[in-house]
Amino acid sequence: MNHNGVMYRDRRETVDVLSAFIASQVSAMRPEQAALAEATGRAHYDEKALNLEGVARLLWGAVPLANDKPELLNVLLQAVINGVNPEHDAYWGEPVDFSQRCVEMSAIAMAIVDGEYLFFDRLNTTQQQHLIIWLQSATDIRIPNNNWHFFRVLILMALRHVGAEYNATVLQRDLLEIDNMYLGDGWYRDGRSGCTDYYNPFAFHYYGLLFARWVNTVTDDLSSELNQYAQLFIHRAALFAQNFALWTGEDGAPIAYGRSMSYRFAGAGIWSELACYPAALARVSLSVSDMKTLWAATLRWWSEQPIVSEGTLSVGFTYPNLIASEFYNSPMSPLLALKGFAAVRLPEGHPFWQAKESQIIQKSTQVALEKNKQLVARHNGISVLLTGAPSAAELRNSHDKYLKFAYSSAHGFGVEALRWIEQGFIGDNVMACQHPESKAWSFRNQLLTAELREQQLITVWQPFEGCVIETAQWFEQGEEYRRHTIDAQHDFDFILSGHAVDTWVKCIGELEALTEARLLGATVISELQLLNGEGQYGVMPCAPNTNIRYAQAAVPVIHGKVAKGHSVMLMKVITAKQ
Repeated sequence: MNHNGVMYRDRRETVDVLSAFIASQVSAMRPEQAALAEATGRAHYDEKALNLEGVARLLWGAVPLANDKPELLNVLLQAVINGVNPEHDAYWGEPVDFSQRCVEMSAIAMAIVDGEYLFFDRLNTTQQQHLIIWLQSATDIRIPNNNWHFFRVLILMALRHVGAEYNATVLQRDLLEIDNMYLGDGWYRDGRSGCTDYYNPFAFHYYGLLFARWVNTVTDDLSSELNQYAQLFIHRAALFAQNFALWTGEDGAPIAYGRSMSYRFAGAGIWSELACYPAALARVSLSVSDMKTLWAATLRWWSEQPIVSEGTLSVGFTYPNLIASEFYNSPMSPLLALKGFAAVRLPEGHPFWQAKESQIIQKSTQVALEKNKQLVARHNGISVLLTGAPSAAELRNSHDKYLKFAYSSAHGFGVEALRWIEQGFIGDNVMACQHPESKAWSFRNQLLTAELREQQLITVWQPFEGCVIETAQWFEQGEEYRRHTIDAQHDFDFILSGHAVDTWVKCIGELEALTEARLLGATVISELQLLNGEGQYGVMPCAPNTNIRYAQAAVPVIHGKVAKGHSVMLMKVITAKQ
């Protein structure tokens, strides 16, 4: 996948990159076991589900590529034949409640519809029946009330497409659940947690646009209702693109935020899908050229990162990293990123491939995402997100992934922000508060309230009993300001950190007081300036391998003691490229 020099401007070079990668995966296939190469790690599901995951996630790239490289899809098709055959030793098994199999079935549903002539039509009658029965088994299982509803929507739409029996009531119910998660302005909340993260582009909107393409392949009693949803999904995706475009820095790097960072460029698939709806784009002042620019810049940036390890996409972000992974990440999981190559399904003559790149990612601007309680800005080529959106508390290191003060396209974020603080390490963009009695450190791990007020993000949180902090954040000319208003019943020690940079510092013993809190890395700069309040400047390292972008990183800090009573600290947060 690391093809430096490929500009992703024309279809042929993109096909070459994608086909080379998929061929390398297929060469290690074990079709008789309906699996890819032997995996060395595990997630929370069984081995048969892992085997399914590896095959299914390759389909996100192999199906768009099928007209160019049908031989690659043929190998995967043989694995599917065996995996859905209940009499074969490699049978993947039927899904049960909350089963990972339901997740992966959506890719096979996509292959049935988008790759019909080279996939489903190549099966004999018995094989088709095995596949249909297997997909139908997902109809009545219980699933999480989040983006998973779209998995079953795609499964049922594929059954509808081939004329198989499907439960229209379940399809309608799943679509209603999806609709109930819509917040407005193009954004969905992902289930009860209310997270607004990358599951919007690579799940809700990507699947919604697939649905829109599939609706009119069949005419039945549901056609009118499904068409209404299709138009709704197209409109919402365009609205979403209008502000999600700011989540991409000038160099194509994404804002690192939230869970599932191992899926990397999966969200880029939305850009080529939306390019098929120029009228919808025009209504939100976007163009096919903008879609081409966002997609190509994203792929170019990722092609420069060392994300291939042991021949496949690693678990991690810009380098292999299990510390920041999720319980549901197996060695096969990162292959979901192949959704980002959806553009390959478009023919060479499509306006997407013919479009010239625009200046959309060169623009410095900012926007308030009212429904998300977030502010996002692009300034000097770097995109920064300030967030008051909730966390997904059931996930590993969820507070690091969702509840820090800021997230950036240039600095990554770290997990285990406070775990090693007594050893002299700290994470980025936190206010670490030490309990006056227990001496335990804590930061913003729950929001009491969050609101956007006159272009300011106001959050209220409590590091421990007897201390309440109101944090106000805003942008002025693209630069961030943070004001902490503190009411404390006791004195306590604190450390404030800024964005991480790609450099290393040592911190042994007492924090050294410096004249400035400023760090120059190889590629980025980070600085904190205290404009009001008491504190000393310093720098601290992040624990090795905890920042998802830089294996070794450090942060500028302001440290000191908060006095009992009412106090205010105001600081300017500076981030720039070298």
